[in-house]
This record gives sequence, C-alpha cells and structure tokens, in this order.
Amino acid sequence: MPPPGMRIAGDTNVGKVRTTNEDSMIVEPARGLYVVLDGMGGANAGDIASQMARDTIRDYVIQRRLTMEPKALLESAILAASQAVYQSAQVHRERHGMGTTVVAALVVDAKHVIIGHVGDSRAYLLRGGRLQSLTRDHTIVEELVDRGLLSADEAERHPYKNVLSRNLGARPDTKVDLLELELKPGDRLLLCSDGLYGYAAAEGIQYLLGSGDEPQHVARDLIDLALRGGGGDNVTTIVIEAPPAVQTSTQVVRTSGAMAWWQKRQKFLIVAKDRGLPRNPIVRGLDPKEALDLVALSLCQAVFHDLEKSTGVNVWTFAQNLAGGWFDRGGEWSAVRGMMDILGTSARAVVDDIRGDDAQLGFLLDVAVSRALVVAELALGGLLAEKLRQVDTDLIELHTAQQVDPNQAIDTLPDEDTGGFVERATIPFLRPDRPVTSSGVSSEVVDSIAKTITIARARTAPRAELVKQVLSALETIATEGSTNFSTAVLAARELYGVRTIDDQGIMPLFDALDQARIIAAASLHQIQSTESNRAKVLSALSVAHQRLVGAMTGIVLEAVAPYSERLLQVQAVTTGLRDQVAEAEKRRAELERRFAGNIDASLPWGSRGTTEW
Repeated sequence: MPPPGMRIAGDTNVGKVRTTNEDSMIVEPARGLYVVLDGMGGANAGDIASQMARDTIRDYVIQRRLTMEPKALLESAILAASQAVYQSAQVHRERHGMGTTVVAALVVDAKHVIIGHVGDSRAYLLRGGRLQSLTRDHTIVEELVDRGLLSADEAERHPYKNVLSRNLGARPDTKVDLLELELKPGDRLLLCSDGLYGYAAAEGIQYLLGSGDEPQHVARDLIDLALRGGGGDNVTTIVIEAPPAVQTSTQVVRTSGAMAWWQKRQKFLIVAKDRGLPRNPIVRGLDPKEALDLVALSLCQAVFHDLEKSTGVNVWTFAQNLAGGWFDRGGEWSAVRGMMDILGTSARAVVDDIRGDDAQLGFLLDVAVSRALVVAELALGGLLAEKLRQVDTDLIELHTAQQVDPNQAIDTLPDEDTGGFVERATIPFLRPDRPVTSSGVSSEVVDSIAKTITIARARTAPRAELVKQVLSALETIATEGSTNFSTAVLAARELYGVRTIDDQGIMPLFDALDQARIIAAASLHQIQSTESNRAKVLSALSVAHQRLVGAMTGIVLEAVAPYSERLLQVQAVTTGLRDQVAEAEKRRAELERRFAGNIDASLPWGSRGTTEW
C-alpha cells in the first residue's frame, strides 16, 4: 500500500492521429513503482518494446525489492529492460530498430522518491504552485546545446529537436539519469510521455496539477488538454500526490463542508417549498414535487459540486440555464428575482442548520455558499446586461427619431449638434426627464440602513477605500428601494472607473463587493432595532448587493468583448498550426528509427550522470 495520505492515479489514450497506443505504464502502489514508457518504431513494434520494458521493470522490482537499495534497484531494472528490448529486436527481424523511452518513480516512503529516466518522457514537480521539470530530454539537439554547438533559441527552432539520442533497446545497455527527491506536504509529481507536453501548454499543465482535484481527475483532464491541443500522439500521465499538510479551511469545505451541505438537501427543499417556489411563474404548470426537483434540487446539487472543487462553474451554469430559458420565452425579470430570493433563503436556512451542529464548519460554509450565490448573481447579471443593452438600443433609436425633423427621413440620424445619438451608449440609457419611482422604504428602515452602513465603515480597514465606496453604493441603492436599475448601474460605473482588463484590474472590484456584503451583514446585528426591522434591512441590503453585482458584471462583460473576439481569431489560427504539428510528428518518428541507435558512443555521457535533487 502507498504511504498514508499519498494519492496516485494514471491514465493513457491513443490520441487523435495514431491507430495504436505505443505507450505503456505501471501503477503499482503496493510496491511504490510508477512508470511511463513511450514505444518507438511504429511498424517495427514500438508497442511491443514499451510493453516488454514495462514487464521487465515490474518483474525486476518485484523480485529484488527487499534485497537492493532503492536507487540501485531502479537503475538496474531500467537497464534490464533495455537489454530485453535489444535482444528481442536482434532475434526477431521484424522488430529491428524498436525502442522505448522510460520515466520511472520509485516511492521509498512518504518523503522520498527516486526518479530515473531515459529518452524524452518527462517528470515534473508542482511545489507551491510552481511547475518545474525534473528531467532533461535525451535528444540530439539537447546534446548539441550541451557541447555549445547550438544556442537555446536555435535548439527550440531546430527541425530535429525531438529526435532521441538515448532510448531503451537501441543498444544492449544505456545510461540512466537518476535523482533523489525529497517530497514536501502537498507536492505533486507528474510522469508523462511527450504526447502531453508536445500538445499542451506548460501553463495549462500547471493549472490542472494545481487545481486541487483528485489525481484520477487530474490525470484524465491532462489527457483531455492534450487532445484539445491536437492529440497528435499517444499520451500517458501518472499523478503522484504527497501526503498533505494539516487541512486548510478550503479543504475542510471541500470535504466535510460539501458532505454536510448535501446531507441537508431535504431541508433545502422544505424551505423552498414553504417559501412558495412551486408557485413561481417559471415553473407554472409543473407538479410541485417536479418543480422542486427541477429547480431547488438542481441548485443544491450544483452548490455541492462547486464546494467539492472550489469552483463556481456549476452554479453559474444553473443560473444561466434557469434565467436564459425563461427570458427566451419572454418571461419577466421579477419571476427570476423572486426565484433566486427563495433559493437564497433556502441556502441560508441550511447553513444556519449546519452552524447549529458545528459552529466552525457553519462559518466556513456561510462564506463558501455566499460566494456560490454571488456567482449565480453574476451569471444573472450577464444575461440582464444583454437585455439592457438591447433596451438601450431601442430607446436610443426612439429618442433620436423623436428629435428628427418631420420632413427628414426617419432612417437618417442627426449629428451631434442636434442632440441625437451617433454612437452606442457607454452606460444604460437614462432620459433626463425619467421619473423616479417612490422608494416605499419606511423612515425606520432607512435610518437602520444608515446606522448599519456607518458601523460597517468603522469596521472596514483604513486602506480599504474600495470597500467603503461599495458600502456607500449599497446604502444609496437600498434606501431607494424601487425597482429601477439605474441607481445600481450608475454606482457600478463610478466604482469601475478606468481599469485594466485583467485579474489585477477586475478582481479587486468583486473582492470588495464580497467583503462589503459580509461586513454589512455582520454590522446589522450591532444596531438597536426589532427583529422585524432587521429582517427588512437585511433584505434591502441583499437586493441592493444583487443589483450592484449584476450591474458590475454587465460593465465587465462589455469591457472584455473585444478581447473575446480576438481570442476567437487566434484559436482559428491555432487549429491550422496543430495540423502542421501532426505532420511534423510523423517525420520525427522516422528520424528516431534512423538515428537513435547511432549517437550513444560519441556523446559526453559522463557530464550528466547521477544527479542529486
């Protein structure tokens, strides 16, 4: 069995171009042996070479695991595999020229691993969010770089950069590069064939390894990444995860929190039913149980999966499907708003129930579930922004038509001097004479909102100016209390200001929105008021926050639209380049068969012997 807490998984795929899988792998937790082999030779039995080497390494380790020192054991097993492949190629004429690469990991204990490799299959280490290669490819071009005959830039562009200089089977013996690695809590090792890194960007590999998903999902997702990149070769991955350190709050939410949430799903459905979900226009005509399963249980399940993976994609998809389908049928926004309010109340009831059983877990879930509900509001905000942009366009056309001289053709727009519109509006259309709806908010509620926001500002860090601005915006929107969206749009526009379209520009906005919501909710408990009045204040602030988030999302989506169009253009170019890579791969395989057995004797192997990590 693997050391306690260590998780391992592997997967392999034939790819999109090859008809046979010449990759092989070993995943033996009981013996701590993990190996990836990439056969070469095509019609000359590359698959036989990798399988023969695989079986030889496994048998060798099984027979000598308790009698040899780990480092010597792994090196001897790989050398035995090279001998076996070479001898088979000599005996069977049709197998002449076959060979295989190998990258292997022998886990000694929870903290120590031996890595051995020959060829261009690789081992990577993810530590502290940073991906680094543990192996160096044995290729002709790399050897020329070592000798100073090629620069690194020239090597990257060299047509023979993937032609091997070392493999198992080209000679009866070979040189094995070895290193000893000391694992740290949370480290992840990746063993892979060149079918992964040849078709997947290093950034993508790093992102998936660092996603926090279980190794079995990461191994599969890495293969999917290579397939989306063209899949021009067989691809094999093995992910080894070192035992973690003490669980973080995120890990607690992903494990205990997610399970506690799912176990309370009946509570979620009961509250949703009591709040009137089956009577909402969106589910009109459905049986009450069917309505609850279709909407409430779907959101409950989406939250569960997002808690498990620390993501928001499932909740985002739920909200877009719910509102998008309703809007496509001509449905009103008020029905969506009412449905989300019911679901939000149900979610808070579940969290309160969990908090009664476990205060600490309840606190962590409160934050996580609140974030999930904000994600849903962001998704709704995007859809609403699209509808608002269409309304803006219609209003602009009508407003312009009214200002055109009756003798002038209707389809001719006046210039700027006439006061008409000649370009698309930068903020949602607001006529200067548009009446303001009466707020309908009682003076007692308005006073309580002001006190709550005052306390919230006092509790905000001195340098958190953006959070204070959000609190002011929430107070303005909440005290208005009308169904007008204009106040939220203007507040969002002021908060957005001028920003770069990247994480440093956009994320502080949504972080501030999230922090302001939490601080405001906590400050509400400090004002002197009745429970009924507090509930009204909380409802007003919640609606204000939802409107502000929706408006902000619309502005951000509008800002990133040009970049999205550019990305689509780049993707089209990338598709053409992938086809060229597939052709180059066929040429590389032919060169490997010609050169792999003829380079060893003249290369300075001694300069790259056993290394210590």
